[in-house]
Amino acid sequence: MALNGKTAAGLSWLQLRNGPPSSAQTDAVFAATRGRLGYVRNQQRVLAYKPALLAAVTGLGDTVVRDEEGALSPRERELIALVVSVENRCEPCVFGHAAALRGHGGDPEWVATIEVNYRRADLTRRERALADYAIKVTRAAAEIGPKDLEALRDSGVPEQGILEAASIAAYFNFSNRLNSALGIKANVEALQANR
Repeated sequence: MALNGKTAAGLSWLQLRNGPPSSAQTDAVFAATRGRLGYVRNQQRVLAYKPALLAAVTGLGDTVVRDEEGALSPRERELIALVVSVENRCEPCVFGHAAALRGHGGDPEWVATIEVNYRRADLTRRERALADYAIKVTRAAAEIGPKDLEALRDSGVPEQGILEAASIAAYFNFSNRLNSALGIKANVEALQANR
């Protein structure tokens, strides 16, 4: 069975020709994503070949990005996701998180500047501290020390927000690497969204 006419081979470098096993768990993940975005992300279609992995990755992503009681705003969360994804050159995530950031009130030109180089974008002090921290998590996590957290505190990020920022940056480094390792293609729908 193909995924709406698509196999993993058409969505990634994998050569899996038959569709993944159908399951209520996979159908629920697809329905929730379709309800939120209007389409199913290609990464999810590929991960459907391992339903438990799909559920775990999707659940963790939902937890770190869509925490309604979190200390970081949706815009700040998407900024971190986009900065990490740009640094990792992950097309599916750059397209998706640029669209989400535009959807959270980010002017398309401002978002495009972040896609090229966030250092040239007009960011608040707090946004800049979050973006700088996300870059350090991505490039040199072993070099992070107490001063890096102080920079976040000094910009007004509370302790819970620091935990959230670390979680978001770490999660998207994982997700980006998964996409890149398997050659998962970007969704065209994401490129076109919120323009």
